[in-house]
Amino acid sequence: MFLQRGVNIATQAKGEGTTTPPKKKKVEEEEEGAQKREAKKEAKTTTPTPKAKAAAKKETTPSRQSARKREKPEKLDVSSPKKKPKAAGPTKYHENSRREKGYKRVCGVDEAGRGPLAGPVIAAACILPEGVQVEGVDDSKKINSEEERELLYEAIMADKRIETAYWICDEKRIDQINILEATMECMKKCTETLPGGPVDWALIDGNKIPKGLEDKAEAIVKGDAKSQCIATASIVAKVTRDRMMREIDAKYPQYGFKDHKGYGTKAHCQAIEKYGPCEHHRMTFAPIKYMDLSKYE
Repeated sequence: MFLQRGVNIATQAKGEGTTTPPKKKKVEEEEEGAQKREAKKEAKTTTPTPKAKAAAKKETTPSRQSARKREKPEKLDVSSPKKKPKAAGPTKYHENSRREKGYKRVCGVDEAGRGPLAGPVIAAACILPEGVQVEGVDDSKKINSEEERELLYEAIMADKRIETAYWICDEKRIDQINILEATMECMKKCTETLPGGPVDWALIDGNKIPKGLEDKAEAIVKGDAKSQCIATASIVAKVTRDRMMREIDAKYPQYGFKDHKGYGTKAHCQAIEKYGPCEHHRMTFAPIKYMDLSKYE
């Protein structure tokens, strides 16, 4: 009977030779199905929304700036700025260049007092012979110390080799022909009154040449900072006028002329408003020309 069924008794006893696979039980199938449904449910609940996807992409995707190779910014220099080297000062270049062309008597011309509300305008002319130079001479406006200007003035006037002359147009003349014409008149006259006679060539500070000097003069803008003889003339003109204004102050101390030299400072304008103009004020200058002067009579 056993042989008919084809069962090997020896191998059956050892548990071997079984060819029929075991069948799955119904319970196991149900558990497997339950696990698959649970997995699908979890996948559905954890699926990110479009907004979350975008945020995640933004976090993971490097920005355009971060993608680039960033360079370290240069360190700013916060130290104090370097001061410009002081200019060498006026030279004799212009004087010598004219002498090389045959002009022997070359003078420099500068003025003082074009802007003030009171007092004269003065122009001075100076001739510095070859090899003569006053140490410390510079544009008078750059010399802040009045005492230093006075010492330079005395040194210039004491040197007999230096020719100097000046011409004055007072406030009456200024009101008559205007300040520009008065300045040009002073410049021309001072070149004609130098001790050694008329000049061969004049170096004029500024951008205008006075009438009558067109064929023997040149205008040099900021010439008092470039030419030695113009710088010397600027000191002579400035100190001469300052001394005159101190004399006027002694007569009219209420205006403070010794301090502001006639310029339109706040204190000076207040004094004019309080006391009215004096005989040394320029009546064609604002604010005086707009004032009602009858209340001061």
